[in-house]
Amino acid sequence: MMPADRDMNIYDTAAIWADRLMAETPLTAVEQAELDAWLASDVRHQEALNACLELEGMLDAVRNSDRAEGLIAAAEAELANLSGAPGTARTPVRPAWAVPALVAMAAMVALAIALPVWSTLTASREDAGEPVMAQADETYVTARGERREVVLADGSTITLNTGSRLTTAFSTDERRVILGDGEALFDVARNPSRPFVVEAGGHEVRAVGTSFNVYTRADGQTLVTVVEGLVQTRPDRGPASAALLRAGDQVALVPGEPAPAPSRVDVVAATAWQQGLLIFADRALGEVVSEFRRYNDIEITFTDPELGRLRMSGSFDLEDSEAFLAALEATESVHLERSGRSVVIRPAGNGDD
Repeated sequence: MMPADRDMNIYDTAAIWADRLMAETPLTAVEQAELDAWLASDVRHQEALNACLELEGMLDAVRNSDRAEGLIAAAEAELANLSGAPGTARTPVRPAWAVPALVAMAAMVALAIALPVWSTLTASREDAGEPVMAQADETYVTARGERREVVLADGSTITLNTGSRLTTAFSTDERRVILGDGEALFDVARNPSRPFVVEAGGHEVRAVGTSFNVYTRADGQTLVTVVEGLVQTRPDRGPASAALLRAGDQVALVPGEPAPAPSRVDVVAATAWQQGLLIFADRALGEVVSEFRRYNDIEITFTDPELGRLRMSGSFDLEDSEAFLAALEATESVHLERSGRSVVIRPAGNGDD
């Protein structure tokens, strides 16, 4: 059981959780419940854990460098001396600012190591005429209405939704995936030494032993939904820090902007497309129609844009557009005019016999 914050600084607890999350074995059900409760109890907990995971990531990025190994060992030894060696009583008189300051100091040490080491590694590859990514890319595409499951070499599973395009770019120290279009659910095999990063819509989503859904929408936003575990997301350009998302969080990302505060969602409904379903709860009719058009070769238009703001709920077979249209007409709020694969939606009573 993790110690409570009354017994130690928030950053102490966050550092322990970060170490546990980056370990080879996943959290147990009891540990996951404890972590969820700790994160939900105070917004500062999430910020502290995110900072510690950022530090872990920076250290891992350069840990295999000979130059880095000595500096990291020295820094970690110094941090251990300041924060209390494992298995010994912690110093009760340490001020509250000490651990955040240590985290900041360690982050600066990590950056001091990472930047020159990364530059050296990149330069050596460029001088040798070698690409940064050491392994051949693979591209996977789905047509309209198609869903496809891909098992990667590392054991991770990707389920591609309709109209999607995804490219893998794995190297020896990172598992990178580029989602160019569409939507995919990622079930990530745990490997702390090789981070799994999804690049989509001007953002990077980094898995921390997790399952999550990424949807690049037609409006330019990228919707990230965490099914299990934790993910970090950050703009792929600029100085914005990473945002930490936990299971049940959903966030709409905009290119070049930091992540907004996440909303809590029903992850079963958000990923129901895997079972061939679309589940809506009080969604705008325009959004519902757009979703159906992703899976079906059917043209649906509104005579009045206000109709797209009507609210709709329900569960539908994503390939059965006829059942959806019948349910829509049964609401008696609209009237449908059909001509082949085209449907015009009018206000009820307008053009109705």
